Amino acid sequence: MNQPATLNQPADAFSVARLLKVLVPILAVALAVRYLLPSFEQAAQQEFEQNMLAKLLGPTEVASEQVAFKDVDGDLLCDFPADDQCVTPETLVFSYVGPPEESDEATSWADVLTALSDATGLPVEYQHYPSTSDQVAALADAKLHIVGLNTGAIPLAVETAGFHPVCTFGREDGSFGYTMKLLTRAEDGVDDPAKLAGKRIAFTTPDSNSGCKAALVYLMNQQDLLPERDYQWGFTFGHETSVKELLAGEHDAAPVASDILERMTNDGEVDADALQVIYESERFPPATIGYAYNLSPELREEISKTLLGFVWPGTSVEAKYGASGATQFVPVNYKDDWANIRRINATVESKKK
Repeated sequence: MNQPATLNQPADAFSVARLLKVLVPILAVALAVRYLLPSFEQAAQQEFEQNMLAKLLGPTEVASEQVAFKDVDGDLLCDFPADDQCVTPETLVFSYVGPPEESDEATSWADVLTALSDATGLPVEYQHYPSTSDQVAALADAKLHIVGLNTGAIPLAVETAGFHPVCTFGREDGSFGYTMKLLTRAEDGVDDPAKLAGKRIAFTTPDSNSGCKAALVYLMNQQDLLPERDYQWGFTFGHETSVKELLAGEHDAAPVASDILERMTNDGEVDADALQVIYESERFPPATIGYAYNLSPELREEISKTLLGFVWPGTSVEAKYGASGATQFVPVNYKDDWANIRRINATVESKKK
């Protein structure tokens, strides 16, 4: 009777070979994961941080069709078109940067509108826009002719909508400017920017220089603090709101413009002793008023003369903005006065790529 072949040794060899076939790929994968995982994690972390910056800062272009920017004379402003291509609207539309909801801005600027109307011979109406991007879009679409914009939005308005800055809020000696103050509650003991890790910071709007960009760049470059990775954040859509919500305990810190904070403390809206300044920036130009590049030469001249010659005492403008220390409108030079703002914007854009 035939005996079955002995299979123990071949079977053992077969089992070991089979086991090696399974283990070797697993070991290879494990080694690959061991050495490659840190780079994958680093890439994922970088992508996460870039996405958070993009989310925080939002889009940097206006939704409407942009003007054809041309700068032959090198002043960094859009060149004026030929006289026969300029426009003289039946009604001049004026707007000033404000909160998303309707406010008393129209009343605050009533005397300026009257002066502009008297000088140009045209009716001038106030138009509220819910955001700065809406103002810039309206300027590019020729629906807005004279506008006051926050400092951080000026470069975008210049480059995409043909905005020409004319004047800003100045003191009696002709000087102007404000700083970004990074505030915390005095009672909390957060007396150093490094202590903001794990805290919640209130930004105003993505296009605000002192309410967002300047603070964001400072925290990134000087403190190695990134939004979401190192601290939580949210938008308040206004400097006044940021201060009030900070004091109410809704946020742990807030960057605000020094002139707005000064006005709020002088008006008794907030107690300066309840706040602590843990960082103060270099000086920036304040909100600025200017006009659309394609207005007729006569209108451009009258608008500039009226704004720069406007006498503040006893007017609605003084009643609204006098508490910040401003007493007059003073001329600005975009190329020189916004050099530091453009530098901050360039840093922000590089971080978003």
